[in-house]
Amino acid sequence: MGMRFVPNHLLAYRFFSLQGHWLFQLPPGFHAHPGQVAGLQALWLSHESRCQPRVLLYLHGGGYVIGSNQTHLELACRIAEAAEAQVFMLEYRLAPENPYPAALDDALFAYRYLLSQGVRHDQIIIAGDSAGGGLALATVMRLRDLGMPMPAAAVGLSPWLDLSCELSAVSPRQQHDPLMTHQRIKHFADHYAQQTCKRDPGLSPFFGELEGLPPCLVQVGGDEILLCEARAFHARAEAQGASVELQIWPDMFHVWHFAARILPESHRAIEAIGEFIQRQVPVFQRPSTETDAFKAA
Repeated sequence: MGMRFVPNHLLAYRFFSLQGHWLFQLPPGFHAHPGQVAGLQALWLSHESRCQPRVLLYLHGGGYVIGSNQTHLELACRIAEAAEAQVFMLEYRLAPENPYPAALDDALFAYRYLLSQGVRHDQIIIAGDSAGGGLALATVMRLRDLGMPMPAAAVGLSPWLDLSCELSAVSPRQQHDPLMTHQRIKHFADHYAQQTCKRDPGLSPFFGELEGLPPCLVQVGGDEILLCEARAFHARAEAQGASVELQIWPDMFHVWHFAARILPESHRAIEAIGEFIQRQVPVFQRPSTETDAFKAA
C-alpha cells in the first residue's frame, strides 16, 4: 500500500527506492559475490546447499527508472532457492538518463557475458518482475532475432508488456489494483521510451512476434491492471504456437511475490516458479564459479 502514498514524480520514486537496503537483506544460507562487469554493478547469488548449475539471469523491476540489485536481492534469492539455481544480476542503466535501448542492450550484454564465462545456454533462465519481466521477454525476442543460442526458459512476474499503455488505460481492474495506476505506468513509459514508438517490440514485447521463443511462464495477480495485457499476450502466444504458461493468482496485487515473508500466496507463487524452472532446465554440468567469473572479467 505504500506505493499509493508516493507522489508520481521521478525524484520521489528514487528517494523511496533508495531505502531498499533497509527492507531487503540477504536471507540466511546465501552467499553474495558483488563485482563489476564492463562498469556495471553485478552480483552472483548462491545458496549454500540448494544450488545446482542452473543460472538465473534476473532483471529487476522498477519501471526502467528505479530499482537495483539491492531492492530485489531478497526476491531473487527466494526464487533461486525454489529453483535450486545460482543467480546473476546486472544493474542495467536506468532512464531517463539512459533511455531505450540501454536496458535491453545491457540485458543482452549480461547474457553474452554468461556465455563467455562457460555457462551453457540451455542452463540459463532469464527472469524478471514488472519492467524486468517485460525486459526478460524482450531480451529473448532479440536473441531469437539475432540468431543467438536461446536460453532454456523465461519467466515474467507481473510483467509489463505494453508500454503504449493502451491496455492498462482500459483495464477493468483499475479500481481494484492497490498499487499501480495507469498514470503511474505512463509516467515510467515516457521516461524510458522518450522518442521511440512505444509499440516497438523491444519496448513492448506484447507487440512482438512470439514464434521461436523458449518456454515462458507468466504470473500475474488477479487484481492488477496488467492482467488484461498478460491475458492478451497469452492469447497471442497460443495463436502463434508459442509455449507460454499463464498463471493468474486471484486477489493478488502487482509483484505480490515481495510479500513472501508474510503472505502464503507469495510463497506458493515462488515455489511454482521454482518448479517450472526445474522442469525446463535439467542439470548437466557446472558452469564457471561466481568468483572465477569476476576474475575473468
